[in-house]
Amino acid sequence: MQEVLVFGRGILYEQKKAHIEKHYIVRGFLDNRADESKGKSENIPVYRPEEVMSSLKDDMRIILMSYQYVSMWKQLRGLGVRKEQVIFGVMFPPLTDSDELLFADEGSLLADDTGVVYYESRHKKIIADSHGMLQETVKEKLREQYREKFPIIHAISEMEPKPVSTKYGLERGKTIDRYYIESFLEKNRAYIHGDCIEIAENTYTLRYGENRVKNAYILHVEGWGEGAIKGNLETGEGISENQYDCAIITQTLMFLFDIRKAAENIYKMLKEGGTALITVAGISQVSRYDAELWGSYYSFHEDAVKALFEPVFGREGVTVETYGNVKTSMAMLCGLCQEDLQKADFNFQDNDYPVIITALLHKRTGRIM
Repeated sequence: MQEVLVFGRGILYEQKKAHIEKHYIVRGFLDNRADESKGKSENIPVYRPEEVMSSLKDDMRIILMSYQYVSMWKQLRGLGVRKEQVIFGVMFPPLTDSDELLFADEGSLLADDTGVVYYESRHKKIIADSHGMLQETVKEKLREQYREKFPIIHAISEMEPKPVSTKYGLERGKTIDRYYIESFLEKNRAYIHGDCIEIAENTYTLRYGENRVKNAYILHVEGWGEGAIKGNLETGEGISENQYDCAIITQTLMFLFDIRKAAENIYKMLKEGGTALITVAGISQVSRYDAELWGSYYSFHEDAVKALFEPVFGREGVTVETYGNVKTSMAMLCGLCQEDLQKADFNFQDNDYPVIITALLHKRTGRIM
């Protein structure tokens, strides 16, 4: 096997050590901090680079084991090492994902009298000022691959910087977020019973509560709507204690500034054993209509929803879920409607892309806030 000196004993060497030991005989290490290593590593001599010519035989090679290989080669070249004696260890397996793109096919590094040359192919070469510079070559390759693999890249790059609709697609169909809101309510419809209160209207109460609902109340800050209670979740106006078996509060908390007070009032309005069904926006455009009426203050993360309600309802009384994925999030932001997508698009849930976040809140019997 080929006898070598290894220049560099850091992380890169450790990663590729098995390959080196399988294919080479290491006769020594070069290290700019050789004086600190007491002369040996793994029972192999350690030399300062300035000593390289006294330990390097004509038939030996030097493996550069660092991503700083450009400066290493400049140092060795100044000490009299020939370019034919240098091997660049970054090309050894195992390769990182980016190095795989650089070296897996015809790509290679060679020492040159003027520096380090990266040969992308037989006919294309690049003078490598640093390994970081070659990462730009990697990124260019990845851009080409991704453009071929993901047509959406071209579609997004060609799209207008304005949405299809600023009305959530309402002029053409149902909004994206309402699919998830209604799925959440459908799944938890059994909790909608007895005396129920809903924000602004009682549509969902009647749709999902059916004959289980005894009384369907409406809470509205201005008292709008037939039979509505004029009330405010922030101030507590119009909210009676221990009044409701169920509260349906969808897409409301984003427009309240004092959400901690609102959480306390939601707890207050429920009877013991009562339930609140809450939804809030995750990834969404600003609802300009609501912002101009009430102000728009928040988009939520699941951790924020837990942190808001658990101190009030207790950890055991709070169940938080996310609904959405990258496709439905993009559709929502672009102003698409439900009918623009396929039903299967809504089935995959990715909590890194929440269109909405839901909270199922139970007021436990005997719990004191």
